[in-house]
Amino acid sequence: MLEFKKARLDDIDWYREIADKANRKSPRIDLDASFGACYLWSDFYGTRICRFEDFILKGYFNSDKSVSFSFPYGTGDIEKAVRAIEGYCSSAGVPLVWGGVTARQAEILNEIYKGKIKFREDRDYAEYIYETEKLSTLSGRNLHSKRNHLNRFEASYSYSFEMINSENRKCAIEVAEKWCKDTHGSEAESLDSECCAIHRAVKDFDRLGFKGAIIKIDGKPAAMTIGEEISSLAFVTHFEKALYGYDGLYAAINCYFARQLGQYKYINREEDMGLEGLRKAKLSYKPAILLEQLVGVYDD
Repeated sequence: MLEFKKARLDDIDWYREIADKANRKSPRIDLDASFGACYLWSDFYGTRICRFEDFILKGYFNSDKSVSFSFPYGTGDIEKAVRAIEGYCSSAGVPLVWGGVTARQAEILNEIYKGKIKFREDRDYAEYIYETEKLSTLSGRNLHSKRNHLNRFEASYSYSFEMINSENRKCAIEVAEKWCKDTHGSEAESLDSECCAIHRAVKDFDRLGFKGAIIKIDGKPAAMTIGEEISSLAFVTHFEKALYGYDGLYAAINCYFARQLGQYKYINREEDMGLEGLRKAKLSYKPAILLEQLVGVYDD
């Protein structure tokens, strides 16, 4: 029987060995390929991973006892990997549910199960994927308002942009904690799951192979961003926070960081989780791809 475990930092070696091999064949651009995501959010989403031959299997074990599984990630006999998850569900006495499945992955699953998996769209977790060049230049009529925001920022403040390193990474924590407190209240520093994940990301920054940046205004940290490479084709931004009261600050940290990521064609800025304000903001940057996420349930 498969054994799903919480991701540990040392798991990054075998995880990325499998991922690198798979990406040489077909580079991924989706969040599900990220080790950082399953490591940082393992407590919040109940993420657990398992190695099966040359595949990464990933399950989400929720507090209500429900379980869903990602499409197997790796190389080899995909049906064998899928059947391994099916066998686990049978042994554990849980329904076979697939989550975060792309349209192509849904096709493969229905080829294996002869159309017996019923899929529905999960719009709240569709991923926003942008062309790096567009984010770094804000070119085109559709992004004119973003250029205006950036121009106002540059004209209004005395600022500096720095890539995160061993000397300044504590600045990212400072921004995150102040943002968290201003957004969620005085107790948020110890309670907010995102702030905890950012602490973890900064602590293990080098081992995770992350890249990030900060903006200081008048010498004080005001914005931060952190992410990681998914493949040679795409980078994913896990966190982006900017303090209130600075016009155009989000546009600035987004644009300046994108300029450091020119080796990637795409930047994945994750999902909106159904939050109206976040959805509006992400759509305003005109994604090149809105990568649909499907949930599938086996219906015998």
